[in-house]
Amino acid sequence: MLTEANLKEHLIKAYFIDGERKNIEVLYTSKDFKETHSYILEYDTKHPDCQALLEVMSLDDLHESTYQHKKDERLAFEQEAIVIAKKAGLVFDFNKIDTKFFPALVKALFDDAENEDHLFALKLALFDVDVIKDSKNQDLKKELRQAKNKLEIIKSAIKIYEAESN
Repeated sequence: MLTEANLKEHLIKAYFIDGERKNIEVLYTSKDFKETHSYILEYDTKHPDCQALLEVMSLDDLHESTYQHKKDERLAFEQEAIVIAKKAGLVFDFNKIDTKFFPALVKALFDDAENEDHLFALKLALFDVDVIKDSKNQDLKKELRQAKNKLEIIKSAIKIYEAESN
């Protein structure tokens, strides 16, 4: 059984664990602060455990804690999903390009060479490259903007790069 005095000193956090907001998980430490305990209670303002919690934590604070807990859970999930996706080769780590990247690059360039979405995304990415973005050669930049397939886009980008490098 939870008590107000115990919760005042040992409460870590409490949050709703279901969408209907009928059940609350309360995390608290042992009397010697060496262990963490979890206790599930029903949100029932007539129950002594719920009353003790609400004496220490307002309903607004409980809702805020629930929101923060869900936000933290989502962030942890997203970070783990990215780690798993990188290990599976589904996402590239641009700080560490490995051999799996190049077959995907070649496939992207030569397959579906006129895909409108790909063309637009490729042009946007290239215009973010400093040497292209900062180039004063309007003719070559126009050529890049008007390119009709991925290889023409890459050729135009290389022309700009070579013109700026000389």
